[in-house]
Amino acid sequence: MDHDPLLLLALNRLPGHKGWLKHRVWTACRDEQDLPAAIEEYAATRSSRSTGILPSAGRLLRDAEGEIHRLRYYKIGYRVLGETNYPASLALISDPPLVLYHRGTPVFDGKPGIAVVGTRRPSSPAQRQAYQLGLEFALAGYPVVSGLAFGIDRAVHEGALAGCGTTWAVLAGGLDRPSPMSHRRLAARIMDRGGALLGEIPPGLFPAKYAFPRRNRILSGLCRGCIIVQAPEKSGALITADFALDQNRDLYIASAGMNGLASGGTRNLERQGAPVISSASDVMSDWGRFLDIRTVDAVAGPGGSDDLVRMMKLELDGRLYRYMGGWFEYRGA
Repeated sequence: MDHDPLLLLALNRLPGHKGWLKHRVWTACRDEQDLPAAIEEYAATRSSRSTGILPSAGRLLRDAEGEIHRLRYYKIGYRVLGETNYPASLALISDPPLVLYHRGTPVFDGKPGIAVVGTRRPSSPAQRQAYQLGLEFALAGYPVVSGLAFGIDRAVHEGALAGCGTTWAVLAGGLDRPSPMSHRRLAARIMDRGGALLGEIPPGLFPAKYAFPRRNRILSGLCRGCIIVQAPEKSGALITADFALDQNRDLYIASAGMNGLASGGTRNLERQGAPVISSASDVMSDWGRFLDIRTVDAVAGPGGSDDLVRMMKLELDGRLYRYMGGWFEYRGA
């Protein structure tokens, strides 16, 4: 579908995240002369709880012009709701974004994605299991989706990269300034390895508090299933779990996230019926994808010179991985 980028990006900057409403207003807007009427229609049809004053047409156009320059400078692309290259799973949720920005090369027509998220302050066993899950799904060719945050998210991305797989980081701010700043090297590695940064916030904007829950609906909406590795009773990961259930996604919790002070939320999910998994193979078995199962076992470190020689050979062969003091051996399909 041909469209005027300036007009699309201007209307996308209207407050709110109801993508289909913005889509309806956008498709009815023929040119910039129609923009004031489109803003009035949007104001009349958005939620009655939305009381903020909408930007003027001139303000939206000026901001959109600046956005186009940022998109070009940072090589940020976008997918538009309703077009064939927009991720189908995301289009099916109740409130998909009108514009999904991407930095990198996301491919949405392969195997289904798996979201793996959790607390920023995990226990060491939970952090190691998050890495192992990312590694296993990557080795099996599944996109691994997380939020680039500290703790579980970082471990998941690291595991997927170690397995030479695809990982997508869904951000709550503009893709030109990945957050947290200390993870910008990780973001660069994700893009360099064929993954992508994704989000609905226009470039140039820092993450706002309201944007994190909105980000979580995209994170789960891109995937067939969601794994909560570890979460306390008040955790953003539990918001992702709620979105996953509302979107009819499969929800799992990791076995390592059942113990400790940071596990109150995951234990509650288990009491509510979420199955506990110990590896990616449990998820693939649940999905009936037995041919995709890859076995990665947590193993003890070297106990002597013979073990050391054997493990060095496995590492050179790309079958041994180390993370946070843990060792993981890939035994194959």
